[in-house]
Amino acid sequence: MKKHLIVVLLQGLFLFLIAGLIYYFYPTTNASVDGNWVNFNSINAKVIMISENPDFSNSRYLDLTQRKNISLNLNPGTYYWKSDNGIIEGLQNELVVVSEVGMKIDKTSNQSDLVNLGNVKINVTKTKEGAIVGQVILSPEQYEQIEDSGNYVGRQDGK
Repeated sequence: MKKHLIVVLLQGLFLFLIAGLIYYFYPTTNASVDGNWVNFNSINAKVIMISENPDFSNSRYLDLTQRKNISLNLNPGTYYWKSDNGIIEGLQNELVVVSEVGMKIDKTSNQSDLVNLGNVKINVTKTKEGAIVGQVILSPEQYEQIEDSGNYVGRQDGK
């Protein structure tokens, strides 16, 4: 009976050590999204795999061997990522970069500019007295000089 107790205790100690090693070596990475910018902050990962497909068929690899904090600008959409440290590959995570549509009319003393404030291309239609009288497509941060009359309606291009 005493030998069985010793064997069970040794097995428990072995499992505790294995769990501790997995916890110690598991690649710890946090991702935060701010607009189009995604920041990855890692403690012990060497590579982050990021893909638009959950099966990682079109992966980009971010090398974290030189620095543990990396930021990148992504187009709106859903992305899948996981970290790897050469010993253990982390679990799959998901992040979403949200489309932001916004525009404003910038007025100066002698002209008016329509400015795209969002992070996606917008399609703007100008109407006057119920009829469409103009259309413009603006990329993010792009502007175009306009005539400040009529109504301007914008939406994400292609939607």
